[in-house]
Amino acid sequence: MGKTFAGLGVLAAIILAGCGAENNAAETAASAEPGAVSLKPSVTHEADPMQGRALFVEKGCVICHAVNGVGGKAAPALDAEIGAPPVDPLEFAARMWRGAPAMIELQSIELGYTIYLTADDIANLAAFSADRDAQKDLKLEDLPETIRSGLLDERFWEMENWDDYLSRGREGEFPDEVEEPLEANE
Repeated sequence: MGKTFAGLGVLAAIILAGCGAENNAAETAASAEPGAVSLKPSVTHEADPMQGRALFVEKGCVICHAVNGVGGKAAPALDAEIGAPPVDPLEFAARMWRGAPAMIELQSIELGYTIYLTADDIANLAAFSADRDAQKDLKLEDLPETIRSGLLDERFWEMENWDDYLSRGREGEFPDEVEEPLEANE
């Protein structure tokens, strides 16, 4: 449970860092709305879909998410839509935030840790999620064997009750006390 809250804190920090929110007293004072806060207008991140594709594999996103039919089925596919508007990395981060409890839980189970992403990582992943050309080049044989053998085939996002997880901070039933595993030398 502590890892989940730590992971949420890390994700919140990443998203806030990606926002680049700053108070600018001069702009706020000039604002038509009293007390309005101005966001830094020139926050940009170079978004490279090919770097996003590499991150998609290296960070392990592909274990749960599929693109171009390559990847796991535990989470929704991230195929780019034909004719979709340009990707907004902040909106992409917001979608990740909505799925954060489930992603953190599955990362902890499948990877043994939660994935750390920078604002640039999120921008690159967002660019990859919107670029059909970068996605069509992803092939199953591009995945390292350790990742290929760990792809999740169960559709957790359809089968599991994530509403319960979100409302209680965990999924399923757990005993009040969890036994610690015995050390190998005991």
